[in-house]
Amino acid sequence: MLKIPEPMVYDLVRPLGVRQGDMEVNALVDINPQTEDVSWAPEVEYGLADDLALELELPFEDASHERYKVAIQKTLGIYNHLGMANGWQAFVDLNKHTKTLSGDATYIHAVRWADQWSSLSMLGLRFHGINRSAEVEYLLNNTVFYDVSPRLTLGLELNQEVSSGGTWRYRLTPQLHYDIDQHYTIQAGAAASTLNATGKTEKLWSFRLIRVF
Repeated sequence: MLKIPEPMVYDLVRPLGVRQGDMEVNALVDINPQTEDVSWAPEVEYGLADDLALELELPFEDASHERYKVAIQKTLGIYNHLGMANGWQAFVDLNKHTKTLSGDATYIHAVRWADQWSSLSMLGLRFHGINRSAEVEYLLNNTVFYDVSPRLTLGLELNQEVSSGGTWRYRLTPQLHYDIDQHYTIQAGAAASTLNATGKTEKLWSFRLIRVF
């Protein structure tokens, strides 16, 4: 498998090149220090077959369960001699309260540039309100990684959304990933984001705990 880290915020459904039976549970936590609101999302990821993975995610806002999310990801190719991999990811997201259905579809391109440098990019579309008056946004996510050691990786993740009307929103998240052992990984970051209901810049503390089986 070509070893390229996953973004912390907009992560993959298991790494590209997943093997059948691979399984991971993890949870992303976002804390707004000004409002003290906490967004968190436990998820389970499973390799249905070689190069094919499925994810179930349950996003919460504080103590309130808000949405159901199901994702699928397909690896299209691993090119070790070129240091490249690609694939696609798609998910549907159902709001528990409004019953509004949304979805993302993205192409994934990962590159190992050098021994310590790599990147992962996603280009795709987001469809809001598929079962109602669908609106489309364009997605562009780019993350650059630097491997400090076999266990420690630094990253800079930029998530961008552009509406059909031209409105641009973003989230910029410097982050670190630390492999505690072969099963557990902790990720942490501090973000500036306009990906919220108001569109105003907010600061976030972010964490993800990962357990691989």
